[in-house]
Amino acid sequence: MSAALPPRIAPLIDVLESDARLDAFRGIRDRELRGSFGLHAIESERVVRRFLTAAVLRRTRPIPPVIEPAALLVTPDSAVRLQDILAEFPTLTVFRCASEAALSAITGYTMHSGAVALGVRHPDCSVTVLAECLARTPTQSREVLIALDDVTQTDNMGAIFRNAASFGARGVVLSPRSSDPFLRKALRVSMGRAVNIPWARAREDEWPMCLDTLRSSYGYTIIAAEDTQNAVNLASFTAPPKSIVVFGAEESGVSRAVLDLADVIVRIPMSDLHGALATDPPSLNVSVASAIMLHGLLSQATTDR
Repeated sequence: MSAALPPRIAPLIDVLESDARLDAFRGIRDRELRGSFGLHAIESERVVRRFLTAAVLRRTRPIPPVIEPAALLVTPDSAVRLQDILAEFPTLTVFRCASEAALSAITGYTMHSGAVALGVRHPDCSVTVLAECLARTPTQSREVLIALDDVTQTDNMGAIFRNAASFGARGVVLSPRSSDPFLRKALRVSMGRAVNIPWARAREDEWPMCLDTLRSSYGYTIIAAEDTQNAVNLASFTAPPKSIVVFGAEESGVSRAVLDLADVIVRIPMSDLHGALATDPPSLNVSVASAIMLHGLLSQATTDR
């Protein structure tokens, strides 16, 4: 009986800072990466591990969006710590530079924690693909989707995905003009959770009516997270079995078109102390609001079980 073969390890290619094969890693800028190379960047050892793990999981359970590792640049220490997940990618090109200082010199920034990956930036998946994916794996508890109505700031995009993972949202629908969750900063702020959560982007010609399709074809109730005169307080609202909660842009909030589609508008009550004026009411950052709203809606599911 022959001895078991050791796992195949992705080839490590030792490189100098000047190596031409590292050009896609140099001075990483999202616009140039996607436009010139069709790639996106994933930074930090922890997020790179989550990215690679998500790619492995999609082999048996495909979810949108498509994830495809293209290359990896690591320090010697990170190469050792990542060798278990790299064994899953025996043909992936893995460059090993001399040190964190060398990695900083190549990439042009220091917030890399010893590892930077490049992934193929596939086109965003459609809302229909997302809905069909979720329909194949129904949940036993209350189900909440998130929809983002022109949320453009990358910090907020990343934080909302992190909140979605923390509180158990099933997926995210993006309006056409919302920011890209796979931008380097958004992925860093989300701690890589945008690779774990199914998400899709609506086309210009289907937003916001795709929300109505999710309601009519898949049974979702549309909840607009907004403060209006007819809004229901979150604390007194009982979430339906399936809902899609819409968060609006940082400046203007949920758009009129979405408010007109909504089955219900739910508000987070806030204090009127500290000099708040009737014409200048208090407000929350959209990522903070999403955390409170998701906790309020999904904690009911935990209590119900």
